[in-house]
Amino acid sequence: MSYKNYFFLGFVLIASVDSFCQGGLKVTGFGGYTIQDKVYGYNGEVIIRDGPHFGGMLSYEKSNNMSIDFTYLRQETTFSISNYNVIGNSGNIKGSVNYYMLGTSGSPDFSAKVSPYGGIMLGAAVFAPSEKYSSETKFAVGGKLGVIVHANDKIGIVLQTQLMVPVQGVGLGVGCGGGGCGSGVSTSSSATQLGFTGGIEIKLNKQ
Repeated sequence: MSYKNYFFLGFVLIASVDSFCQGGLKVTGFGGYTIQDKVYGYNGEVIIRDGPHFGGMLSYEKSNNMSIDFTYLRQETTFSISNYNVIGNSGNIKGSVNYYMLGTSGSPDFSAKVSPYGGIMLGAAVFAPSEKYSSETKFAVGGKLGVIVHANDKIGIVLQTQLMVPVQGVGLGVGCGGGGCGSGVSTSSSATQLGFTGGIEIKLNKQ
C-alpha cells in the first residue's frame, strides 16, 4: 500500500466506527516542533535535524474516558547523511518525515474543563528525502501525554508532548541511491523523535 493511502484508510476506519456507534467525533489541527535525533549504522549514519511539524488528528470519543485516534504528523527536515560506502552520497538533503498512526487515548474525564490524557500509537513512519535517496517506510510506535483546556463544549486547546519511534528488525533506513541499494544507508539504531505540540480541538458531534 502506498503511504499516501494511510490517511484515507484511517479516516474510513474511524468514520465507519462512528456510523455504527453512538459516540463523539472530533478533529484536531496542530503544529509544533520536533527535536533533532541521530541514528547510527555499519555503513552510515543519519542526523534527522530538528524542525517544525504540523498535522491533524481524527478521534472517536467512545466514552468520557477513552478515544480512538488516527493521527497524521509531518515534519519538514534536513537529513544529514554520512554514507561510508559512497562518499558522494553524503551531505545535507532536504526532506520530510511523515507519521500515520492509529491509537487510543485515555483521560480521567474528557468532558472536564481541564482534561489531562495519555495515549499510545502504532503505525508507519515514512522517510522521504528529496533527492539521491528513495522514500522508505518503517513500522513505528508512539506515546503522548497532554492536556486539553476546553473553552466551551465544542472547542478545546490542546498542549501535548509526544515521542515517535520508528522501529524495525533491521533498524532504520533512508532509502537507496541511484546506484542501487548498495549505495544506500541502513542504520542499526532506532530513531527517537521527541516533539512538542499545540493545537485546536473541535467536537463535530457529542455523545
